[in-house]
Formats: sequence, C-alpha cells, structure tokens
Amino acid sequence: MSTRVFRRNRTLTAMAPMVTAVLAGGLLMAAPASAAPPVGTVSFSGKVTCKSAFPAPNNSVPTRVSLDSDEDDASGPTNNPTNRRATFGPISLDVPLDSKFSLTVDVTCKAPGKKAQQFTRTIAQDSLTEGDTVPLNIK
Repeated sequence: MSTRVFRRNRTLTAMAPMVTAVLAGGLLMAAPASAAPPVGTVSFSGKVTCKSAFPAPNNSVPTRVSLDSDEDDASGPTNNPTNRRATFGPISLDVPLDSKFSLTVDVTCKAPGKKAQQFTRTIAQDSLTEGDTVPLNIK
C-alpha cells in the first residue's frame, strides 16, 4: 500500500521549517520593551499659605495638603491651621526616581463661616532618590 502526497502538501511540508525559523528569528530580534523608571519613597514638607490663591477673604487659612505623583497620592493636615501661613509634613509619597515628573499639590483653605476651597499647584521634580526629604513652599 502506498501513501500518495499531493504536490501542494509537499510544498507546505517543505516550507514549515523555514517559516518556523523566520518567526523565531523575528522574536529574537524584537526590541526589548522600555523599562519604567524605578519608584521609591520620598518625604515632602514645607510651608503653605492661602493668601496668594484667595486674597479675599483675608482670613483664609490652609488646613490640608494633598500630593499626587501619578505613582501614588497622599495627604496630611497642616501643623498650624489657625495662621495664614502653616507648615505641613512630612508626607511620604512613592515617586519616580532619577527621572522628571510633575508633582501635583492641592491645598485646602478654610475661612471662618465659609466653605473650604482648594487651589492646585504643579511642581516639576527631577532626580530624586529613595529617602530624600524635599522642601516645598507653596503660595
């Protein structure tokens, strides 16, 4: 008994090892995916005032600071929320290390008898390392 192989099937059978080699070679030659910058914890602290953001009423005081690095977000109360200028922090936050990124800072201000308001500042950061303490003065 003989097995009959048609001409078209012989061609496909002969090409299979070449197609496999080309596909494997293409996978080996593919460019590696770009690596994301490493992430680490950095602390932020400083002084904040509502005066420039809300000139009226003049008795608006900062009560809370929120930070966002696109990797993490964190917030904390101000240390002296009865004065127009207060300190905050340290607030620890995971951030991209050794690269540029934008830190978004939201400050909550409150005047007696008024609804709390927020203002936002975006601050460029660059070349931070794990464990850094970064001073921020926000107006």
